[in-house]
Order: sequence, then structure tokens, then C-alpha cells
Amino acid sequence: MRPRFLKWALGLAAGAGFALGAAHAEPLDYYLVPGVDYNQGIVKPAEVFGHDVGDQPVRHDLMVSYIREVVEQSPRMQIKTIGYTHERRPILFITVSSPENLARLEEIRTNHLKRSNPETAAEASDDLPVVTWLNYGVHGAEASGMDAAIPTLYHLAAAQGAEIEDTLKNSVILITAIFNPDGHSRRAAWVTQYGSDLRALDPAHEVHNQVWPGARTNHYWFDLNRQWLLQTQPESQAWLKEWHDWKPEVSGDFHEMGGNSTYYFHPGVPTRKHPLIPARGRELLVEIAGYHRESLDKAGTLYFSEEGFDNYYIGKGSTYPQVNGSLGILYEAGAQMGIARESDQGIKTYADNILKHFRTSLSTIKGAVAMRSKLHAYQRDFYAQVADLVKDDKVQGYVFRAPEDPTRVNLFLQFLARHRVEAYALKGEVKAEDRTFGEGSYIVPLNQVQYRMAKALFGKITEFPDKVFYDVSGWTLPAAYGLDYAAVTSGLKGKLGDAALGTASADAKPVDRAPYAYVFRWSDYYAPRAAGRLLNAGVMARIAKEPIEVQTTRGVVKFDRGAVIVANDLQTVDGASIHAMMQQVAEEDGITVHAATSGHTLNVGADLGGRDSVADLKPVKPLLVVGGRVSSYDAGEVWHVLDHRMKMPVTLVRQDRLSRIDLTRYTHIILVGGGSGFPKEMVDDVKAWVKAGGTIVASRQGAEWAAKNITGALKDKKDDKADDKKVERLAYAQKGQKDAEDVIGGAVFESDLDITHPIGFGLVRRNVASNKNSTFTLPVPKDPYAQVAVYSSSPLISGYSSDRRLNEIKGTPMLTAERMGDGAVILFADNPNFRASYLGTERLFLNALFLSKAFDRSYADSEEAMEANATEE
Repeated sequence: MRPRFLKWALGLAAGAGFALGAAHAEPLDYYLVPGVDYNQGIVKPAEVFGHDVGDQPVRHDLMVSYIREVVEQSPRMQIKTIGYTHERRPILFITVSSPENLARLEEIRTNHLKRSNPETAAEASDDLPVVTWLNYGVHGAEASGMDAAIPTLYHLAAAQGAEIEDTLKNSVILITAIFNPDGHSRRAAWVTQYGSDLRALDPAHEVHNQVWPGARTNHYWFDLNRQWLLQTQPESQAWLKEWHDWKPEVSGDFHEMGGNSTYYFHPGVPTRKHPLIPARGRELLVEIAGYHRESLDKAGTLYFSEEGFDNYYIGKGSTYPQVNGSLGILYEAGAQMGIARESDQGIKTYADNILKHFRTSLSTIKGAVAMRSKLHAYQRDFYAQVADLVKDDKVQGYVFRAPEDPTRVNLFLQFLARHRVEAYALKGEVKAEDRTFGEGSYIVPLNQVQYRMAKALFGKITEFPDKVFYDVSGWTLPAAYGLDYAAVTSGLKGKLGDAALGTASADAKPVDRAPYAYVFRWSDYYAPRAAGRLLNAGVMARIAKEPIEVQTTRGVVKFDRGAVIVANDLQTVDGASIHAMMQQVAEEDGITVHAATSGHTLNVGADLGGRDSVADLKPVKPLLVVGGRVSSYDAGEVWHVLDHRMKMPVTLVRQDRLSRIDLTRYTHIILVGGGSGFPKEMVDDVKAWVKAGGTIVASRQGAEWAAKNITGALKDKKDDKADDKKVERLAYAQKGQKDAEDVIGGAVFESDLDITHPIGFGLVRRNVASNKNSTFTLPVPKDPYAQVAVYSSSPLISGYSSDRRLNEIKGTPMLTAERMGDGAVILFADNPNFRASYLGTERLFLNALFLSKAFDRSYADSEEAMEANATEE
């Protein structure tokens, strides 16, 4: 079938308008290593693709077919599918070594892992192969970072001779191809769509400028190179399991950067290194870099290192390994969205980028083999240092709890398990900081193999030698999850109960048939999903605005503010269907549903049929503004939490289509960061929509737009004396640090939350953490009850912020909620859904959707409201 398939593929390529044959940017098989003989029985890429590597984008399905065929032909390779993307594309994992090593692969892996445990490290032989990991294509737009896997796999399968035999004998090479199939597919489709008979070299050509959201991200527009730490996406969960199952000693990560740059490889800027990365790790990075320099020098390729890139945020593919006993190496080629493009250094080609990545793939493998003994020793020493690190650390562990939401605790335990961080149920009680933790709490001891990861996840760092950050500077995860947690400085002897790994879902409890009403807590993580399920099915539900105490079929139950009430009365859905839905809520959402026997509450709270203290819930029909200047990251996080987590329909509308949309179809408009907002000619329409009952929920720049254009609370600031201000003279050498001084490096900030306000329902502690990566502050609203969350007097939990910014931000609102006519405007200074990891502020965002009408305006400041009230009376 190959000739017929090749003929079809060649015809497709020609139809797409790509130059073939004599018009190649590089000669056929340009990636073959000079002087190396190749097994002609191994299929070459062009035989499957219908074009050579680098001539045009490789479709993901063809790449999968090619890789499977090569593995089938080579006794040096094994393959498995480790997971699927949101769009159900497979993620392939290929193991490469000598046939003899593959025959005893599990034995090699088991013995290799002994080195990462101080108790078994002495049993690991130094004669074991070095384990090298190469990951390709985490960013879908960075095409050479994906397609370089193809010549690498071909070379490892087909190269012959003593050198490759020695390499395979002394290596186990793990290749993930590719990390981000969904983003890759968007990029390939775009470049194919704009393919031309002649190469489009002009950077302004559409082929080099893919429209929003681009191809960098996955289906829900998440940057997967931040997912090594956060672990909210299926792609990252799949590859991290394999990474920890092997714990490779070298990890290569292939990317692209700005098109006017040459070629970069680690080590990064010396001062921008996470403190938990040992100095010896950087020394070995410098040493292995010598092999890259040798290869690129031989090819006459321009390159640089120790400039521009860092190793601070541990959630990246080149930094995460370094906090886990490996050498993480970042490779960056000058970006080529199309096939070839003009740059400041002349015409650069996609094929040339692939070639550079191919060369450094081989130099990584070569360097790892040459440094095998040193890498074995480094990994052994990395974990052997744990005992001394624990001895010198006044903190012995971290304790956490969230009794109001077992699901959130369960999700956090699953998160820890993915990082192989051990957690245990707490036995007895432990005093930590100013609190006593007991039954229902969990503890993470620092005296464990994953000491550094545990420290990185729970620790707080607010002082930095270098104030320039490539990514966020703080990420204290228990705060992000909204947990009550503390550092334990006392001994943990006798405090560790059963190991806690987290389960996929909470155990469903049977639901009694309710004589009067069903009631469940709003604090459960999936309560919004349950409420949405009921409301969209036509079930009437109400929410208690005060704590209540209810007699149920299983005794008296107390509920905090926000209890959801589904009474039997006034329903248009029959009782049997409602009961079946309640059982579904218990099973699928992990929620305990109580069956109330009476509408009368005991001791505290108004009756279940109350007028002022109980509010009706309405179906949520949100519109999310996307496209244009909107941040695809912020928009994707909203789309993900509503569509994927909460199973709520959400309508995505591009900014350039807003004027053609009937806003009355929607209950909420969501504006996020970037350039979120409406055209000027629509501002009056949006105001009218709000006054008629609509709600705006906005964050970051979206909140800024709403505060200026809808509420009018934020005015443009003009400094009339700006021209008279004396400008301080500075040395240009200070520019990098000076410019970064007052930038907030993606830090974790604490706010004081009004948990009595409906937008605060479901959270039982007043302190709430958010990720702040901008200097924007919300205006203080006139309504005295509208400041739902305010940054505390010492708001910085973890990460970098200058004293100037802290003074500007402390005491200002993080979240405001105001009524406007019959509608509402709810503004977040920060992104409440940041990277799908801040579950505390995520709940506030969901409250802004479901409970936007559950609070009233200030009567003291509203004549309209007082008149309405007088009329009603």
C-alpha cells in the first residue's frame, strides 16, 4: 500500500501549495549524521509523510503512524500510549535501548529507582545504563520542538556502528512524542491552510501570525509547560507518572523562542535558581552543556546560554526535574511559525530549527552516557542529603485540613500523590502555629524521600537575590487549594496514621427520600455542579443566607451559610425524578444530601421557606468573551472550570462578534484578563443589560474595564505635575533589575474574606489566597458592604513583591460585589481561576455566577432601593 499512499500524500501536499522537490529548504535526509551508516530497512519519514521533515507541518495522525511503524521495525524500541488529550489524541511514550536491555527493562528500572531512596541506594549498581528523558512539543506553536522527535527516533532506530551500539548499551532513552497533540494539530492546520507555492518569508504574512488563541496551548488553552507542578490537565498527568516511574537522570525539553534569537540551551542565569536546587546540579548542567557546544560549534551554529532563562518556577519541564534529582535542560530555537521567514539574522527555516534540536538531542544522549558515573552519583547524593536537610530544618512537616469540603482535601491528596509526596492521616492532635489540628487532618512529614518537593509545595519564599522572573515567583499550594494549613515544628513521632493517597471520587452515601426537602452544603467542591444540574433540569432550589439547623431523617444537622434547599413544594418536576437526581448528585458529585422532615429550623436560622433569609437560585447562562486582546490563558481557565469541572454550558463569543449578539439570552457576562471588554458603542447597551438584571463578573483587566465603563468607579489618573518631576539618572547596567523592582512576580497574596456575604459562601475561613501577577487595584465602592475580600495588612504569603507595591495594595479590595439596577457587577483584582489550581478563589468565581442576586444593595446609599422597599411595604 505504500506507493499508493505516497502518491496520495504527495498530491495532498501539492494541493496545499507547498514547494516540493527542487524547492526544498534543505536537501532530502539533511538530518542524517555524516559518516553514519543507516539500516535501509527502517522506514524514512518521507515515505510516510509524503514530504521530508521540515518541508511542511507533520500532521499528528501521520506522526503517530510513522512512530508506530518505526518501533515495529526496530528491536531497539518499545512503545505504549500513556494517555489521551481532551480531544482524544494519543500521547506516545517510546523506550529506546539495546535489545538486551529491553529484555530486562523492568529489572533495570527497579534497580535504577533504588538510587533515589537512601535506604536502598547502596544496592543500585553503577553499571546500570543512564536514564535520559527527551520531551518534545509541550508548546503546540513551537513546531521544531515537536518535529525534532522524528529524526531523533529514526536515527536511534536506523543508525549502525560501534558508537550507537555503545550508546544504547549504556542508555535507556525515554521519549514522549508529543506532549501537546491538540496544540500541535492547530498549528499544522494553520500553516497548511496558508501554504503557498512560494515560501512566504515576510514575517507579516498570515502563515506566521496564527489568530487567537494560537497553538501554544492545549484544548482548554492551558500552557502545559506550567503543568509539571499544577497537574490539572490529562497530558501532564500522563507524562508525570512515567517520569516518576523512571526518575531519569537527564531531562531534555525542546522549545522555540523569539524569531530574531539564535539558539539557546541551559544552564540559565546563575542567580535565577530555586534555592532547593543543589549547586552540584548546576555544575553538571555546565558540564553537559559542553557537549552541546561541541556539536553546534562543529556545525558552525550560533548559540548562547546563561542568559534570559531561569530555573526558578519549578513547574516547567526544565526546572521540575532539577528539584527531583535530575538535570533539566531547556533548548530554545528561534521560532518559525511557517516554513521559512526573514529575521534580523537573515532567512531562517523550520527545517534548520529541527536540525539544531536534533543535534542537541544527540548531544544530550552522548553527554549523559559520558557522564554516566557522575550522574549516578549525583542522583544518589541528591536523595542521601535528605537526612541532613531535615536535621537542619526547624520545620518537621506540614499539617492541613478542610473539614467543610472533603472533596477539596481529596483533590489535594491526589495532587501530592502525583508528585510522590507522602501524606498521612493525623493520629491524635498536633499544635502548629496558633491552632490545634486533630481528627480529619492530614500531615506531610519532611523526613521523606521527596523532602525537596514537599518543601517547594508548602514553603513560603519572599526574599530573592534576583528580582527578574520568567514565571510566577510564588505558588504555596495548600493556600491555593484554600486549605487550613500550618508548619509543624514539633516532633512527629506517633503522629503519622495511615498513608493518604486520595481517591478518584468520594464514597457516595445513599439518599433518603425527603419527607419535606433535600438539603446539602454549599461548601462541597462540586456543590455548584450539583446546583447547576438541578436548575437546568427545572428543579426549584433555594439557598440559605444564614446558618440553619435542620431536623432530618438521620438526626439534627447544622449547616453554615449557603445551604442549598430543594423543597418538595412548588416543584414542576415530579418527586421521583428529583429523588433520582439527588442520588446522582450524591454519586457523581460526592455530596452528602440530607432529607429534612420539616420546614422549621431549630435554634438558629429562618425557616426553609423564609423570605429575606432564603434566596431563590436561578439557572446560570453565562457568556464568556474571548478572542481579540483577551488572555487565552485566563479565558481557557474559565472555560475549563465551567465546562470540564462543573459541567455547565458556557457560550464563548469573540470580541469582534459581540455587537451581533442578543445579550438578553444570557444571565452573566464574564470578562477576564488581557484586553477584555466591549466596543465603546456597546457600553450603554451593557449598562442597560445590567440594570435589567444581568451580572458582569470580571477579573484583572476585565475588572478594570468594567470599573471604568460600567460602574464609573475608576477614573483615569492624570498627574499634571509629571513634566516637572525630576528624573533620576541610572546606569543602563541596572536596567534589568530596576525595571523588575516593582513588578509583582506572580506572588500569592492573602485577603480577608467576608464569609457572611453570599459571594463568600462555602468558605469557612476568612483568609483566602489568590495569585497576583499585576499591580492593578480595584477602586473602593461606595456601598460599604461591597468589599467582599480585602487584601490584608501583610498580604504577601509567598513570592516577590516590592515594598512599594505592598503598600499600594494592602487594604484595597481584591473582590467587590455591587448591585446595579436589577443586576450586579462583581469584580476581581486577580484571576480567581489561575491555572485551575486556586480552588478557594475558584469558589468565589462560581459564587459570582450562582449567587449574584443573593445579596442586596446598600439601602443607606440608594434612594431607588428605599423607594422600592417603601412601595413594597
